Amino acid sequence: MPHRVLCDLCNRAIPPGADYVVKIDVYADPSAPSISTEELEETDFEQTFADLIDEMKDLSADDLQDDVHRSFAYRICRPCQRKFLANPLGRPRETRDGSN
Repeated sequence: MPHRVLCDLCNRAIPPGADYVVKIDVYADPSAPSISTEELEETDFEQTFADLIDEMKDLSADDLQDDVHRSFAYRICRPCQRKFLANPLGRPRETRDGSN
């Protein structure tokens, strides 16, 4: 017997096989910033590393993980899927003045 699925957005019961899965990966930009040879030669890596460790010492494991990568998966119903696809970030709609 399939388990009951509730929409993670509206909490509506979803019939078996009628749900949609939304997966979100949030991660730090993996591309390295451009740096010149001169900047590399002038960098004090020991001090930079010490500063980084000092910044991280009061952060929890979850905080540190959030700075690198976090993954989410949600099950949603058809009406919420359509709303999500129309506005995935949930941003307010902009209104424009003027005519067609």
